[in-house]
Amino acid sequence: MLTFCSYTLAMIDPSVVENEGGVSIMYSISYILHVSGVAVWLGSFIALGFILKSLAKDEKKLADFAPVMKQIQKWVMMGVLPSLVLILLSGVYMVLQFNRDSMPLYITIMEQGGGLIILLTIIFVSIYSVRLTKKLQGISLKKERSLAELTKMYANFLFISTLLGIVIIVVVGLRLV
Repeated sequence: MLTFCSYTLAMIDPSVVENEGGVSIMYSISYILHVSGVAVWLGSFIALGFILKSLAKDEKKLADFAPVMKQIQKWVMMGVLPSLVLILLSGVYMVLQFNRDSMPLYITIMEQGGGLIILLTIIFVSIYSVRLTKKLQGISLKKERSLAELTKMYANFLFISTLLGIVIIVVVGLRLV
């Protein structure tokens, strides 16, 4: 495990790591948690977004799938959003291990762009999750929308978050900047 993480860190850029004598176990664990969190985030949001979009096509049948939508929403709130926090915390820890003076631009973009995307995802998905919950429970909203509209909007936020996450991964993976 340590060898894999050392190799991966060396692929990023060995000159920006302050501890050039080797990679610490804590860094290796943070890296594994970071990559695992990204996999949960992107995989879940893509799958759940497609499921929600397909459910929202027929508003008459949408009410029948309320228990499924509640389970999807529960997984997002209790599974994916905590993994986003884990990504954020592990990413901050790993970036703190770099020498800030010689840090490449793509690492800075990953740090700032990725952090912003994760924070916005947590905020917007949480807001729409609460709205969707209220609508499923029959509680009126300030700005009344149909269940199909809210479901489509929720799915769109999942897709947008996924797309922006993939853009950051491509920029960092290919070192485009």
